Amino acid sequence: MTRVYYVDTAVPSDRKKWRREKTHAVFDGDRVFRVKKLTELEDASEIYIDTLFPEIYDEVLELLRRGVRVYLLKDTTKLKKLRMENNLRKSDENDAMLLSRIPREAFRLLTIEEVEIKVRIGPIIRRYRLIVRWKSTLKRLIKLGLNYNFEESVRLMEADKRRISEEIVRQVSSPPIYGEVYRRACEILGVKNSVELAILVLELPLHLPLNGLKGLLGFTPSKNNRYRHKLRTHISSFAANLYILARRGVGVSNEVAEVVNHLPKKLALYKLQLMTLKALRIAYLATVKPPAGG
Repeated sequence: MTRVYYVDTAVPSDRKKWRREKTHAVFDGDRVFRVKKLTELEDASEIYIDTLFPEIYDEVLELLRRGVRVYLLKDTTKLKKLRMENNLRKSDENDAMLLSRIPREAFRLLTIEEVEIKVRIGPIIRRYRLIVRWKSTLKRLIKLGLNYNFEESVRLMEADKRRISEEIVRQVSSPPIYGEVYRRACEILGVKNSVELAILVLELPLHLPLNGLKGLLGFTPSKNNRYRHKLRTHISSFAANLYILARRGVGVSNEVAEVVNHLPKKLALYKLQLMTLKALRIAYLATVKPPAGG
């Protein structure tokens, strides 16, 4: 017998730090129970989840390869709205049950291709981050006069960075969902071939509401302290690149040019980060949600 499950997914905790392991809350239509891994739902035919965390990519991929249909909620504001309408507090158990009340069209079916890309591109992104960090360190040492023939290393790192950047952009652009979100975001901001934007498209949980994304990146206080400093670094770098392009008169959107030309640099960079986040969210919603009346 096959079953349908509704799951409020959890990020596995560091047991050394928290002395416990977080589990997924599962609602089967009758009761709520917990599992350590989604793959424990061996009789599942369909699983509906609220969030796709990087930490559970492997679990979801294994389910998809088994033939289980895994659906991701397109916009988590629906959960918040249902909690308010039913006067329920936020909890894993309540959210698992509320997922069962949301129409199927509010979810999208995950594919093996898109999850495989997330799994496959992870190591490439980590290599990119490592190169960027060490290149910056070596350039600071050179500037301080501590130059031990680092120029050649910096040159090789820059060449490797360009090659990896092109690979990341190519892979993010290939699947329908991520490719379309990336294309739309580029159009909104007036850029192209941005590796930082590609990484944000792939790794930001864009199904979260804008306020949730702001909290995740540290723009506003976050209740659950899930601050993603690596993603904040990417959006800061992208904003800095936007600023440079606008100052050089290179093609960017009119909105970006207006911010750069009329605000002090520090305020302009902050504003550009928020604009980027909003552009990504708009691009995501335009991709996964049909137009009004469509």
